Amino acid sequence: MMRIAVFQFGYETNTFIDGQAEFKDLGVGGWITGDKFWEIFRGKRTGVSGILAALEENDAQAVPIGSISRAGAFNAGPTISKDCIKDVVNHICSELREKENEYDGVCCAMHGAGVAEGCEDVDGFLLCRIREVIGDKPIMASLDIHANISPEMVRLTDGIFGIKTNPHVDFYDASYRAAKTIIGKISGTCCPKMAMRRLPLLISSCGGSTMGGAAKEVKEHYARYAEEHGLVDASFFQGFFGTDSKYTSAAVVVVADGYSPEKEADELADFVWARREKFNSPVYSAEDAVNVVLSALKDRYVVINEGSDNPGAGCPGDGTHLLREFIRRDIPGTIMGPVRDGAAAAECYRHYVGDRFRLNVGGKTLPVYGEPLELEVELLALSDGDFVCASPVHKGALMNYGPSARLRCRNVEFIVVTNLMQVYDDRPFIMTGANMADYRIVGLKSTNHFRAYFSQTADALIGADTPCTCPADLHKIPYQKVIRPIYPLDANTEYNGIWP
Repeated sequence: MMRIAVFQFGYETNTFIDGQAEFKDLGVGGWITGDKFWEIFRGKRTGVSGILAALEENDAQAVPIGSISRAGAFNAGPTISKDCIKDVVNHICSELREKENEYDGVCCAMHGAGVAEGCEDVDGFLLCRIREVIGDKPIMASLDIHANISPEMVRLTDGIFGIKTNPHVDFYDASYRAAKTIIGKISGTCCPKMAMRRLPLLISSCGGSTMGGAAKEVKEHYARYAEEHGLVDASFFQGFFGTDSKYTSAAVVVVADGYSPEKEADELADFVWARREKFNSPVYSAEDAVNVVLSALKDRYVVINEGSDNPGAGCPGDGTHLLREFIRRDIPGTIMGPVRDGAAAAECYRHYVGDRFRLNVGGKTLPVYGEPLELEVELLALSDGDFVCASPVHKGALMNYGPSARLRCRNVEFIVVTNLMQVYDDRPFIMTGANMADYRIVGLKSTNHFRAYFSQTADALIGADTPCTCPADLHKIPYQKVIRPIYPLDANTEYNGIWP
């Protein structure tokens, strides 16, 4: 029986956020060991779940390797500390070495935008160490659409498979393809070869939703092209604009059977480059967003997403700009989704539902995200923060915000939570007893993942680009390591098929 070592490791580094990420920031629940592997991943829609499903369907055995995950999702935050990444890599590689006679290859779910102290390419570093351990055994990896692809990542793997959607609803599918391909590689029925093209292009997350615009056009074109040309896979990686490194950019990776798909990579890269000016989406200040919402209200609620404070991109989640505007306007039927403030949540737990008291809310991480709000509040509900995700992104996964509370300040309700996590669906509201039918204006902190759910339930989705470290206008970001010229930072950037 064919045996494949399987693990997950991934982290999206926002290098513009102060502080360092330690192990608890990479995986809240600690290491996922072999005895927990099946319970957490089997039958879900995560990346590892796709690997397990493909192996089971083909009578191959999974050999679980210690993994880091939050219910199958990747975490994001500041630069990983040197000691942390050293310990993580050593742990994974030590387990691979101990089990080296138990597997024929390695299939992993990774992110692709990790940066640590002294290492701009965490994913390439891990793959290099793995290659030292396993020799010429095949490695297949699935990567997030926001991966910053380095030449080392391509050189060290036998196949890279990107998720195609943003919101990310196809972690499972990308990893399933990776696992099917490693089975073919080992059995001799497939000989995967890769070609990669980096593009001098940065894409803000606000312009990266594949539910519309240029990103949707690219996704659909790549799918048709791959089918028409008989490719194993064709991925467009938007890159992660919040990582300041020499590897930060958009990229194309093509996988073919038996030949290096250089021509196909060129054609697919040219398709994106010709549409570079279309990767944008309108966003507003907090005040303007509320004005637009009032004109967009129909029968249901309208969502304002404060993507500039998206925890999924490593932002602190405690920004107060949108909440401050809500309270200033004091419009009935307004609710602000989770603001991460463990101290405020703990204070709520010292009171009873119905109590009125003063509460210091948010603004405790970085000054640019707004000052704390001193509010007179009424405690409406307490919650342990547990819920099962209903969004197509991580559907069925158990999520946890930790001790949480729903409060009211005059006509405006808001939620404070302990753990850092973006909003995927309405469960973070429902977990506090909120009935979504009671609201007309809903604020939340997410850039794109919320769209997979709320596009089906809301009258409109309006983006708020409040002051932050990673604004929608990339010209405002103080890049130092990104290779220049690059579009849109440099309007006259040229691309002739080879970059950098």
